[in-house]
Amino acid sequence: MGHIHNRASATAVINQIMSQANGIGSSKTEAKRQSTLLGQNGQRVSSKAHSIKSLQNLRSITTQYVNYIKENHGNRVVKHINNGTIKEFINHKLEQGNSQGTINTYISTLAKMSSNLNQIGIGTSKVSRTEITAYRKELKANGNDLQKNHINRAYNNPQAIVNEMRDSPYFLSAQLAYEVGLRADDAIHSDKWTLNFNNTLHITGSKNGINYTTHPLSDETLQRVRDAIENGFKGNYGEFREILKEAVENCNENWTGIHGLRYSFAQERLSEGITKSQISLEMGHSRIEVLDIYLAN
Repeated sequence: MGHIHNRASATAVINQIMSQANGIGSSKTEAKRQSTLLGQNGQRVSSKAHSIKSLQNLRSITTQYVNYIKENHGNRVVKHINNGTIKEFINHKLEQGNSQGTINTYISTLAKMSSNLNQIGIGTSKVSRTEITAYRKELKANGNDLQKNHINRAYNNPQAIVNEMRDSPYFLSAQLAYEVGLRADDAIHSDKWTLNFNNTLHITGSKNGINYTTHPLSDETLQRVRDAIENGFKGNYGEFREILKEAVENCNENWTGIHGLRYSFAQERLSEGITKSQISLEMGHSRIEVLDIYLAN
């Protein structure tokens, strides 16, 4: 297998990783016997995916990671493949409210991906399986022990946090996350937005391809949205996250993640007497049970 080209497209990167990792038809036992790679418990592990299920899982998570780089760091994907963006991607998944099992699966699969990246020319100084697997301990040290139970990520004073961002390019994104519950990815891309006659905002191409419609916008937010659509606003997830985190800290609150404003929205709507089914529709959930994550106290 040849080395990956520095200017390879996102699709080419994914395909080359998957070609390198394909262990269908080969002996997993023999691969582990010959391997120098160690798992989190010190056991030898294979860098290959030896079953169709594990290969599909590797492709899914690799594709998500590569597309995350493309959306947040630009089209030069290979340039930005490193431990830093892998951890950033894991944080992104953690902040979406994923469970312990899901985050552990992401870390294990990204570790396998990193081994295959090393084999196609991405050096261990950039991508290290050891550093990725050790990130579990780092997350725990920072207060994220990958609990199975979801925690309440709502902020105590979300409007103050939004106001703290008034002079930043992401003020509108923060306001949309809190006022109408937009996902972070949806709040930074105006090409997903369509204003309806009743001042609601229709979102297309959200998570898992879902389309959804918010409740009506306030007059101030409505005008800002019109301007953003006209000017073609497109933000960067990483930048939005860092500016929001700084605003949270400036307001003397604990950082609970980029979706904290969305949690606040859901809980305030429920306190207003809005039904769970309506809130779930407004937030673009694929099923109503997802809303229970946001209502955790």
